Amino acid sequence: MLILFWCCAALIAYVYFGYPLLLRAGLLGRRQPLQNGAIEPTISFIVPAHNEDTVIEDKIANLLALEYPRERIEILIGSDGSSDGTEEIVRRHAADGVGLISFPQQLGKSAVQNGLVAAASGEILVFTDADCFLPPEALRRLIHNFSDSRVGLVTARPLYENESATCITQNESLYLRYESWLRREESDRGLLSMASGSLFAMRRALWRPLDANLGDDFVLPLEVLRAGYRNVLEPRAVALTLLEQKQPASMLRLKTRIISKDFRGLLAHSDLLNPLRFGGASVALWSHKLLRWLVPYFLLGLFAASILLARAPFFRAALLLQCVLYALALAGFLLRERFSGSRWTIPFSFCLVNLAALLGTIQCFAGRTSGQWKPVRKQSHAA
Repeated sequence: MLILFWCCAALIAYVYFGYPLLLRAGLLGRRQPLQNGAIEPTISFIVPAHNEDTVIEDKIANLLALEYPRERIEILIGSDGSSDGTEEIVRRHAADGVGLISFPQQLGKSAVQNGLVAAASGEILVFTDADCFLPPEALRRLIHNFSDSRVGLVTARPLYENESATCITQNESLYLRYESWLRREESDRGLLSMASGSLFAMRRALWRPLDANLGDDFVLPLEVLRAGYRNVLEPRAVALTLLEQKQPASMLRLKTRIISKDFRGLLAHSDLLNPLRFGGASVALWSHKLLRWLVPYFLLGLFAASILLARAPFFRAALLLQCVLYALALAGFLLRERFSGSRWTIPFSFCLVNLAALLGTIQCFAGRTSGQWKPVRKQSHAA
């Protein structure tokens, strides 16, 4: 029990504090500046859409307004079994060079992306969601990174427009700032192995068809890393989205689904976990992803060990602290409307994230898939 207690405590501390300190201290690698130059490769936007009539008009207008030579941009929108007005809206923009590929039956996001890429002609593929909106200069800021021949994929920095809506969106935005800092540190050192699903770009030559049960924003960066190229975060390219999952139940479902798909993706690329072959990038994968997804198991082990060792004053105090944490989490859940603008709800969000990791990994081990992609849209971006 002593071994279990200290191992679990050490691993939890490492995930949230030790690994960021290692990054900050430069112990996992030095910063690797990029070689910058002016380039204008041909671009293919890959936009999957399922019943997106509330946002797709604004999305098309947003893409057409980007600061980049229009003749070098191709916009492809894939309708994944849409039953609303999505396809009709897209067809109205055919004269603007917006292409529509209709999939009569819903196949899922990855299958639609595979079909769109097969029809794309650009040197750079830009994957973006229908509800993601870009500042005019965002595309150029993404693309200039490809002037460095070592760069295979560039991801944007996500930002929520409605971060103050509820305690869920507030805490998720706080977590996103922490996550973005980690990714920036990893990017600067050539260790980054993930992207923002709302907006990222990659070299067409590095594209590999997607498995329907794996997430594009994790598997494709892993493929880039395996091929010997760098994944880069461009913090000046901001991807604006509305976080529709504003309540605990919907956020839990979203995170469970993401973790299940990404955990499955990591297992399919388990060779990247070998530090003898991939060095610091492997350590980053262990630290940033795998161990973080296993934190709920460490929390359970810590709690169980604390109960069995509670005769000793130190472990009794440790048990009390854990009980206080979970009591605050319960209070944050029950009083989330009253304390919607308070940091008192952070313990609740911490427990929600780890519950999602527990459910997501169990779902993966049980061989259950994450189901079909069904985006939640309640209002248009313009509204």
